[in-house]
Amino acid sequence: MNTATLNSDFIESKPLESTAPNNVLWKLFRHNKRQMLLTYGLFNLENVLRVAQPFVLGWAINDLVNESYLGLGMLIVQHLLHLLVSSLRQMYDTRAFGRMYTELATNLVVDQRGRDVNVSRVAARSALSRQFIEFFERSVPLSIRSVYSIVGALVMLTVYDWVLLPICLVLLIPATLINRGYARQTYRLSRRLHDTLENEVDVIKPASRSEVQKHYASATGWRVKMSDTEAVNFCLMELFVLSVMVAALLRICDSSVMTAGTIFAIFRYVLMLIMGLDAVPRLVQQLSQLRDLNHRLISRRA
Repeated sequence: MNTATLNSDFIESKPLESTAPNNVLWKLFRHNKRQMLLTYGLFNLENVLRVAQPFVLGWAINDLVNESYLGLGMLIVQHLLHLLVSSLRQMYDTRAFGRMYTELATNLVVDQRGRDVNVSRVAARSALSRQFIEFFERSVPLSIRSVYSIVGALVMLTVYDWVLLPICLVLLIPATLINRGYARQTYRLSRRLHDTLENEVDVIKPASRSEVQKHYASATGWRVKMSDTEAVNFCLMELFVLSVMVAALLRICDSSVMTAGTIFAIFRYVLMLIMGLDAVPRLVQQLSQLRDLNHRLISRRA
């Protein structure tokens, strides 16, 4: 990343009014696109191999029942390839994203202090800026994994039994509606939490026991509310998940032509779809936090 260029980008930025944290994220991607494209390329290959696993497992079970070892051999090859790609990707992206955070935090502190932003806020924003790196390091891979889980599972379920497709697609309707409401709630709570954290140094300086206790109790309170909101969102979604699981089980176990390996593979794909949808709230929460943080970092508010 070019330090001078990124500093200039921050200085020239205007307060963000849009609903997406795209300014800082786009600059980070633009200045580190080579490293990011490499790690995301490896992660895409890793997910292709992961989506293939239930199919290969079902193949191995059916072959072993028929005293054949071809499917078992393919399972071993698939697992070793997935292990190799996953290990290489993890070792590379930890180093790449670590370098990115070092440069981002340095640029941020120098730029914000150059604008005479309060030290307390700069310290808080420097710590919170780690969330932008975590977005690329954790949230983007999480979203990629979710897409592969949802789309890959739907495609494979259609291959096995097309009737399973509409059964599973019904689940996407409540998932969309529930997470839209969740996004609004987490954004509001993230703003309150970040407001509290930005005053942390000012509270610590006087070392007043009552004020310090009040500050940390307030921060804890906002985190508790975010956790409660997440729990309610999860419970609502799981009620719809249960109905889809029951319907899918009734469908696949009612067929006399389904082999043991095929039933196993189908149910694994149903679970893969569900796990892909379960990851969406975490991504929604991260985006809501970044939306507020992005505004704080590029605004000229002292």
